[in-house]
Amino acid sequence: MAVDVDQVMANYRDTGNLKTRISIYDYREPRFDPVDFAVGMLPGDLDEKLVLDVGAGFGRYTKRLRADFPRATVVAIDKGPGMLAEVEAPVMVADARSIPYPDASADLVLAMHMLYHVPEPAEAVAEFRRVLKPGGTLLASTNIRGDMAQLAELWHRVADPVLGPGGYSWQDAIRGFDSANAPGLLEAAFDSVEVFEATGLVSVPEPGPVLRYFASIQSLLGRDDNAMAAILLAAEQELADHFAEHATFDFPKTVVFYRCR
Repeated sequence: MAVDVDQVMANYRDTGNLKTRISIYDYREPRFDPVDFAVGMLPGDLDEKLVLDVGAGFGRYTKRLRADFPRATVVAIDKGPGMLAEVEAPVMVADARSIPYPDASADLVLAMHMLYHVPEPAEAVAEFRRVLKPGGTLLASTNIRGDMAQLAELWHRVADPVLGPGGYSWQDAIRGFDSANAPGLLEAAFDSVEVFEATGLVSVPEPGPVLRYFASIQSLLGRDDNAMAAILLAAEQELADHFAEHATFDFPKTVVFYRCR
């Protein structure tokens, strides 16, 4: 499934949809903070260094790095200006494939769960390499292929009858940069690519978080409110049946991090 830039930009017009999707991982065990994990992978002291947080969203990583390294310059970059509304300057609206910084100017680039939104991820990876100093580091993250299988199966059961053959699949939507092809894309630009995985189980105790997760996808579907309402009604009915027999709705979640030099 090719990236539809207009639909992606509509979905990330503000921070609401992203925060909704992230919130479902509050039910993950063991508890996991990707920001903590990323900070543990940093290449030493960042004081007096330039860090570019590309695809920064509402600034989870930016804010943490600024707190931990107040003498560093941490710039939040995102293509969607609405995503940066909650982030203090310095911020920059820019495409990951065309970052307005000189060659060899940055010490660290972060690309956290964003490269699959780029129509040509290899172009963004090459751009990260261009702006990094010799010896600089890229931290990137994504999901494993086939992640969240039970949640995806539920989505397809309730959405495909409404959307028809070839209806929206978020698993297909991230295939431009997932665990199956990310290493090759990164190794084409960087000399060293280290891989780290964090696996857990999300156990949702009631239907609400799943229904809200599905609702947050609407602007990616290219369909009207009636289609989304039909999908949510079918999901609500399936989940009612599920929770009549089970205490939780479970699905695995694995995040993959790449440290590239």
